[in-house]
Amino acid sequence: MYKTNNRRLLGLGFGRKLTCFRQFATRGEFDSPFDHLPKRAPKSWFNWKTTALFFVGGSYLAYNETLFDLYSDYTDSSADDQSTRLKLEYELKNLPIYEKLAYPKKGENWVQMKSWENLDKNVLEAPYKIKTEEEYSKPALTNKILAQKGGIAVEPVIFHNIDTDEGVTIVHVGYRLCGYPFLVHGGMLATLLNETFKRNASLSSSTSSNIKGDFKVENLSISYRYPSLANQFLIIKTRPSNNDNDDPKHIHLSGVILSQNGKTLVKSDALLVDTGRESNKIKAAKKKSWW
Repeated sequence: MYKTNNRRLLGLGFGRKLTCFRQFATRGEFDSPFDHLPKRAPKSWFNWKTTALFFVGGSYLAYNETLFDLYSDYTDSSADDQSTRLKLEYELKNLPIYEKLAYPKKGENWVQMKSWENLDKNVLEAPYKIKTEEEYSKPALTNKILAQKGGIAVEPVIFHNIDTDEGVTIVHVGYRLCGYPFLVHGGMLATLLNETFKRNASLSSSTSSNIKGDFKVENLSISYRYPSLANQFLIIKTRPSNNDNDDPKHIHLSGVILSQNGKTLVKSDALLVDTGRESNKIKAAKKKSWW
């Protein structure tokens, strides 16, 4: 093995000198001369050929709608029958949150209700009491239009804590409520929050009205934290977020949507105002009927 490092002094005239360094290659006697050749980076598999292949394959799948047909068959709810609803109700009653609130510990004052509508503060005194007045039987988005196969297939279960005014709603969301495949539409989640906030406001002991239709969501902020998968039970928790508010016409609420496994999907805050619009309609209808 040999090493050389030649250092020379070159004269450039006028008595000036320039120091020059020249480096020579170093190689052992068992080294191959090909080991010192510059190495080329590995060739990427992503090139115009693969791009063209994926483009052609994607165009074909989009044209004959193979993936859409598979998704449609997988999420088809037309074959749902009574046994499917019984299965969902059985699954609902076996959720840990349901068992915890349906059979609360001593000192935890939770009241269970089974519907979006027909609920007000009076129901808290007599659970499962169904109201027959017209204002309680009007169709709503959640209890009429969406209450079908693939939508909200079983009645949501609502729990309300009389002492703390906290609310817990358990609702099943099907594939018909999706925007992107398998993911519940963000607008649908906002609708569920809007309905839950108004219901919680009507059940709250600090507000002036018993009727959900009196309340308007003045301000609603939503933070989507994680995609919400369809065909599962969502748990919507609400609670008063400003206990210092003495105005019975206004209420601040905060809420969160959890998956049935307890993962936080959405966080939200809302300001609700008691407009009295539904109460005024009822009074006007009664006055008109009397005349």
